[in-house]
Amino acid sequence: MGSRQKTGGEVVRLPKLTRRAIIAGASAATLAGGNAGAAVPPRPDEGAKLCTQWLHLDAKIRRLQDRWRKLEHWLVQNHRWLQLSEAEQQALPWSKELQDIDGCLDALFEKRDALLESVPAAGSANLGAIITKLAVVERLIWSDDHPEAHALIAGSVQDLIALSHKGPADWNRPRNSGPS
Repeated sequence: MGSRQKTGGEVVRLPKLTRRAIIAGASAATLAGGNAGAAVPPRPDEGAKLCTQWLHLDAKIRRLQDRWRKLEHWLVQNHRWLQLSEAEQQALPWSKELQDIDGCLDALFEKRDALLESVPAAGSANLGAIITKLAVVERLIWSDDHPEAHALIAGSVQDLIALSHKGPADWNRPRNSGPS
C-alpha cells in the first residue's frame, strides 16, 4: 500500500496519519474544542475514550501482525518453512513465537470488537471526540477496497484537526482564502 490512491483518472495523495498525530490532535481538540474561555473543563466523552482504547489495541495488533509477517518471511527464506510438514514446523523454536502471537491476536481481536460495539454512534461531546471516532472509521475502511471513501475520511480527519486549532469563529471561513 503506497501513499498514492487512485480515484477515477486522477491520483490523490493524502498525508499519512500516525497514531501519535491522531491522538495528539484529538487531545488538543478536546481541550480547545468549543469550550474556549469556559470555567468548567469539557466533560469526558466515553465514546472518545473507547475509540482511543480501540486505536491503541489496533496499533498493538498491527505491530504483532508485522512481527508475524517478518518472522514467517525469515522462516521461509532460511528454513524452507512452507515445504516443512506441520511436525517439522513445530520442532523449530520459532514456531512457539508464532503460536504465541496467534493466541495474543485472537484475544486482541475479541477485545477490539467488543470495544467497537460499545462506542455510541452519536452524541460526541466535542470536536476531539469526533476526530477520534473518524480515526477509528478510517482504520475500519480499507483503502484498497474503498479508496474514495478512505480518502474522504482521512481528509476529513485532517480538516477537523486543522479546524480544532482555530477558534469556533473561524470554523466557517475557508482555509485558503485569497485577497478579496
